[in-house]
Amino acid sequence: MPTDRATFPQVVDSVREQTSLLLGSTIGFTDEDWARPTALSGWTRSHVAAHLADGAMAMIRVIEGLRQGIEQRLYESDAAKRRSIELGALASGLDLQIRLDTSASTLQVELPELEFDARPVELRAGYRLPFRRLPLARLSEVVLHHMDLAPNFEPRDLPAAIAVELLRFQVDRIGRSGDYPPLKVVADEGYTGVVGRIGDGIEMHGPAGDLLAWLARGTESPRIYRA
Repeated sequence: MPTDRATFPQVVDSVREQTSLLLGSTIGFTDEDWARPTALSGWTRSHVAAHLADGAMAMIRVIEGLRQGIEQRLYESDAAKRRSIELGALASGLDLQIRLDTSASTLQVELPELEFDARPVELRAGYRLPFRRLPLARLSEVVLHHMDLAPNFEPRDLPAAIAVELLRFQVDRIGRSGDYPPLKVVADEGYTGVVGRIGDGIEMHGPAGDLLAWLARGTESPRIYRA
C-alpha cells in the first residue's frame, strides 16, 4: 500500500526535528572539524553551515516580503549567494553554530503561516514553487546538508511519509534535465518517480530514504538495487 502523503504540519515539525539532529551532530565540532572538506566540490563544513544559515535568513526575508505584498527571490544573484557563503565560512566554529541555531529558530516560527499560500516563490532562476512548499524545501536542505556535515548520518530513519516527500521533492527538482541519464526510482513505500533525459533507463528500487541519499549524494546502500 502506498504511504500516505505527509501533511503540512508534519513537514514543519520535521524541519524542527531534523534541525535539532543536525545541531546535535555539529555541537562538538572544533574549528579544525569545521575546516574539513566535504564531498561538495570546494566546500568545507564551514561553507555548508554558512549556506544553511544564509538559506534560513533568505527564507525569512522572502516571507516578510510576502506579508508586505512584495515578491522577492531567495537570493539577489548567484554571485551574491556565493560571496555571502565564502564570507560566512570564515567565521569561527562557535559563531557558525550560533548562526545555524538562531537563524533556524527564527525561521521555524515563520513556517506555519505558509500552509495555505499558493503564491509562487523563486528558489533559483527558472525554478519556482508555491510558498506552502517552502518548509519542504528547507527540510530537504537540512537533511541533505546534514549528510554533508556528518557522513555517518543517513536519512534511512526518517518517517516513511517524510522520506517519500523528500524523494518526491528531489525528483521534481531534477525533473527531465538532460544532464541526467534516464532513471526511474521505485520506493518500497509506494512512490515512483522518473528523472533525466527521455528514454529507457535504469530502474532503482528500495526504501525512500535510501533512494533519496543515493539520488542526491550518490550514497550506496545494501537496501537499494537495480531492477
